[in-house]
Amino acid sequence: MKKMKLVIAIVFVATSFSSFAQMPEHSANPKLIAVVNRANWCAVCKANATRFGAVLMPYSAKGVNIYLNDLTNETTKEISKQELEKADVFVAVNTIPRQGMGKVLKACRLVSDKKQTQDVSGIVTFINPKTHKQVKQISIAESDEVITKTINSLLN
Repeated sequence: MKKMKLVIAIVFVATSFSSFAQMPEHSANPKLIAVVNRANWCAVCKANATRFGAVLMPYSAKGVNIYLNDLTNETTKEISKQELEKADVFVAVNTIPRQGMGKVLKACRLVSDKKQTQDVSGIVTFINPKTHKQVKQISIAESDEVITKTINSLLN
């Protein structure tokens, strides 16, 4: 029964973020790692997922490994944690405080203090694949231009 719940949860996670339903293969030697924090209850995710996915997904062919960190509930968090630990990026994704995001999150009334930012969805964390350290975070609500410019600058 426990295995069945895990399988159902994995299927749910894989299909719950519409534009990320078919995640690309991960490169053995990525140039950059992107981890998208998302949740079913997240209004920012719902409003921006399709557009953001259309901007981000082509970068997988340019050496960006993309992972989802589903914060919907405890089951999806645990599944995501296991996948992120396998990729050696869990610590980088859960770095507190999230550099540069505190003011944005407070302004959007998503958090009241830095301790709450660990479970904030609607953001993408970029990680250096050699050091496995966080290099940048942005909201998925940013414009296509800002997202593209950010990723291109991190790839150069």
